[in-house]
Amino acid sequence: MFTKLKTSKTRNRISDSTKTMMIAVLVTSMMFMTASIYTNQTNDSKALVYAQSSKESYEYGSTNDSNMSLMNTTSNMTSPTTTISPSKSIEKEFWINTMHLDGNTNLEAGTKCDTCPQNTPSHPAEKPPLNSTIPTGGGFKVTEPNKVGAWDFRAFAFSPSQIVVNQGDKVTLHFVGVQGAHHFIKIEGIGDFPLSRGQIQTVSFVASNPGTITYICTLHLPNMVGQILVLPESI
Repeated sequence: MFTKLKTSKTRNRISDSTKTMMIAVLVTSMMFMTASIYTNQTNDSKALVYAQSSKESYEYGSTNDSNMSLMNTTSNMTSPTTTISPSKSIEKEFWINTMHLDGNTNLEAGTKCDTCPQNTPSHPAEKPPLNSTIPTGGGFKVTEPNKVGAWDFRAFAFSPSQIVVNQGDKVTLHFVGVQGAHHFIKIEGIGDFPLSRGQIQTVSFVASNPGTITYICTLHLPNMVGQILVLPESI
């Protein structure tokens, strides 16, 4: 009986040892599998990071290559040089308009006058100068204040007031009456004629000598004056 009990205890110890070994093997296997999974995940992550890095590097490199190519193309491009050949025609034609400039204002600020085109409400209150220093001759004019205090200052002029031609050119001038009711035009060495609003007077001549030719309106001096500059012919 003692022998049987001992044998039973021995079997139990063997069974316990076997269980312990099996548990140890199982735990070891699980740890190995966990380590393998972690290793694979780490390797996959590294591979993904490497792939993304390679892609970004490729795209960055491609972008840089494109930019460098564009820069090289831009640097190699040269702006085309435009060559202009001036007209060598000896016939020159100009249109000269009679004009006047108006400074509109009012004795009172913001006064409205529906029938007074020279009245601008946005102007501050202004009075005509008591002692006018404007020159005589008709080229400047002060319009006295009207019933609502509107007044203006006018200056006559030619537009254009300077013309450039070459010696030997055949010059044609068209004087156009645009502003100002009446004018009397005088061209130095050429002639003179009256000019009213809406009229056109034309003169032609050959600029045979270098220098200046003056044209004026005798009714609006001293500022309604223009000049024709005649350049000497090339030597």
